[in-house]
Amino acid sequence: MEQLKNQLENEREKILKEIKEHKAVPDFGSDVDVDEETDESEGYGNELAIAQTYKNRLSDIETALEKIKHNKYGACEECNNEISFDLLKIDPESKLCQDCKKKIL
Repeated sequence: MEQLKNQLENEREKILKEIKEHKAVPDFGSDVDVDEETDESEGYGNELAIAQTYKNRLSDIETALEKIKHNKYGACEECNNEISFDLLKIDPESKLCQDCKKKIL
């Protein structure tokens, strides 16, 4: 359990750094070239999408850490069965057991 907790905490720190990097607002300046402005806007949109993906993952990690704190970690949110340790090693913020994940896909 301690190993998984450490893994989650380390991943949380990495993601927080990534979010900061992708959150920076570019200087669009006063470019006259419309194509350049379009490229900058598209690039910024992509950065925001990446940051949102990181935020979603961060939320899952924080939920898993809260479950550890309240001794509710490792139980499937769908069927309440135990999530295998092998799955948690690969995906420590997993909310579902392998069987329930298969049902969704």
